[in-house]
Amino acid sequence: MKKHLTTLAWLLVLANGLFWVWSHGGLRMLGWGPNDPREPQRVEEQLKPDAVRLLESNVNR
Repeated sequence: MKKHLTTLAWLLVLANGLFWVWSHGGLRMLGWGPNDPREPQRVEEQLKPDAVRLLESNVNR
């Protein structure tokens, strides 16, 4: 029984290490990586980003 628990513990450590490498992009060269949440094409499509002004809200007045 102790051998099974030791094996299970090592498998969990290995799985955790593999997940960490995958989530930090270490496996992208193999085509295995998480999706990139950034959307750089949206920044490029902005027409006049410096023309945006923030206005005060009158909701709680």
